[in-house]
Amino acid sequence: MDTDFYKEKVLEQLNDEEYYKQITNNPDKATKKRLKKLIKDYNQCLTEKEIAYLCDFDPKESNFYGLPKVHKSAQIQNTVRDQNNIYVETFRPADLKLRPIIAGPESLTQRLSHFIDLVIKHLCPSIPSYIKDDMEFLNHIPAIVPEETLLTSFDVTSLYTNIPHDLGLTAVKYWIEEKRDEIDSRFETNFILEATKIVLEENTFYFDGNKYRQIKGTAMGTKVAPTYANLVMGYLEQQMQEQITSEVNGPNQ
Repeated sequence: MDTDFYKEKVLEQLNDEEYYKQITNNPDKATKKRLKKLIKDYNQCLTEKEIAYLCDFDPKESNFYGLPKVHKSAQIQNTVRDQNNIYVETFRPADLKLRPIIAGPESLTQRLSHFIDLVIKHLCPSIPSYIKDDMEFLNHIPAIVPEETLLTSFDVTSLYTNIPHDLGLTAVKYWIEEKRDEIDSRFETNFILEATKIVLEENTFYFDGNKYRQIKGTAMGTKVAPTYANLVMGYLEQQMQEQITSEVNGPNQ
């Protein structure tokens, strides 16, 4: 992939104003202020070492890059079939999409994201459909299945970037309240929600010398993202299940 084509594909995403916004000011000062206020308002929730971890470090800027989704490009698939060779060539496939990654291992919010992930990841096993890894998936498969059984899967298009902030925070709150015993009692619900909100809203990064803010969804690259997405999907499943149960049993049941 040549440089110009790569930049073109990245900017296709970053120019989508539903998800990203180019900014001219540097928001780091405001982000630091929000972080310090969070620590001050909820210092009773945190130990001195935790406060030091969240605050005492030299932050670095986040950068955006994209991973080509070659397996989802029909043009590339057709090229592979037609050329039938170990190496194939195709020029600038128009339907090629990139997986957006925001790399910020020392960004202003990454430590907060990591901390919140450690706090709430214990909620994930409470989700009825949660599968930890490949081995757990295999353990769920019956030893014998009927021959006509179909193994199916569903994929959410661009899950991380398509979660509205209000839905995500509602989902996190739902699971905290449902499974409060899974969360260390010293961490107040509002602290967790405010911290998560900061991670979501202060998600800024550079690409090609320009600074952007992600205004919808969560970044692929921030520590809490997988846990956050799992809780959202689990919440939606619960809502659908409750709706189905209500429709089957009727409103008076």
